[in-house]
Amino acid sequence: MGDLVMHETASCYAFARFGLEWRLRMIEHPRLRGELVPGGHTEDGEDGLTAAVREVLKETGQRVRLLPQPLPEGYPHLAAPSVWHVVSMPAAADSRCDHQHLHQDHIVVGVVDRPLAVHGMPEHTAHWVERSALDRLHLPEDTRLLAAELFGAIDSAAALRPRPTVDKVLRAELLRRQEEDQAVRLVPVAERTPELMERWRAVDEANTAWLGELIAASGWPGEALVGRQAAGAAWLLAQHADRRPDFQRECLELLAAAVTAGDADPQHGALLEDRVLVAQGKRQIFGTQLTQGPDRTLVPHPLRNPDEVEALRAAWGFEPLEAYIRQVSAGIR
Repeated sequence: MGDLVMHETASCYAFARFGLEWRLRMIEHPRLRGELVPGGHTEDGEDGLTAAVREVLKETGQRVRLLPQPLPEGYPHLAAPSVWHVVSMPAAADSRCDHQHLHQDHIVVGVVDRPLAVHGMPEHTAHWVERSALDRLHLPEDTRLLAAELFGAIDSAAALRPRPTVDKVLRAELLRRQEEDQAVRLVPVAERTPELMERWRAVDEANTAWLGELIAASGWPGEALVGRQAAGAAWLLAQHADRRPDFQRECLELLAAAVTAGDADPQHGALLEDRVLVAQGKRQIFGTQLTQGPDRTLVPHPLRNPDEVEALRAAWGFEPLEAYIRQVSAGIR
C-alpha cells in the first residue's frame, strides 16, 4: 500500500431541511452503479473546501454552504468552515489512474439553504434522501456509517452560533410595522378606495426601505434575535416587497439560511420562494401564490411539478392545496 499513488479528493455530505426534517443529497454514480455523496478529485491549486463546493454544483446543480464542526453550546466565537475528516482509502482504477491507488479524501459537511432551487444542469441524477432510506440504498458501507452519524449531528452543526441577545426594541418595531401592513390589507375589497390603495403603496414602500436598512446593518432578524412572532413580521415585510424584486430575492437567500439554522419558520421560506419565482415569470413549487382563473375563482399560478406539490406541501406542514384555496377565497370576500 505504501507504494501506491495517492490522489487528493473531496467528498461533501450536503444536508437540507425539508420542512422540519433533514435530508441528504445523494448522486447516482454511473460507474459504481450505486449511490454516493457528491465529490471528486481536487484540481491544481484547490483545497478540499473549494473542491467540495465545485463538485456539489457540478454533480447536483446545487450551491452548498460549508459548515464548521460543531462547537459547545454557548461558545462565543464565530467558527469558519472546515474539513471535518481526512481519510486514506483504497481506490480502484478510474479516469485519473488506470490501476489501483489511494485517495486522501477531505470530508466536509454543508447545507443547501434552498434545496428545490437548481443552478445549471447537474452532471448526475441526484436525490434528497431521508435518514430512514440509508439502509435501503446501494451505498458503500463507509458512506452509510458516516451519513447515519451526521444525520444525528446536523441539527447542532447548522444551528445559529453565537446566539444573539434578544432585541426588544427591534421586536416592537417589527410588530408595529406588521400591524400597519395588515391594516391596509384587511379592508374588504368593496371598501378599498383610491386613497386606501395609495396608503397601501406608501406603507409597503416605507416598510421595504426600512427592512433594507436593517438587513444592511444587522443581517436577517431571526427568531433568536426578535422572537418567533416578530421574525414572522420580518418575513411578511419581505413577502410584500414586490416593488423591489432584487431586494426580495436577497431576502429569500437570507431567510433560507435562517430556516436552515432553525432561526425562521420553514413555511415562510416556502412562501417567499414561490413569491420570487412567480415574480420572475417562473413556475412555483408549493402552490402558495394564487391568481384569478377564467371563471374568476382563485387558482394557483403554474406549478413546476403538479404531481409532487401535495407531497411537498405536506413535508412543509401546509394543508392540501384545495383546502388552502378555499381558505384564501373565504378570507378575501
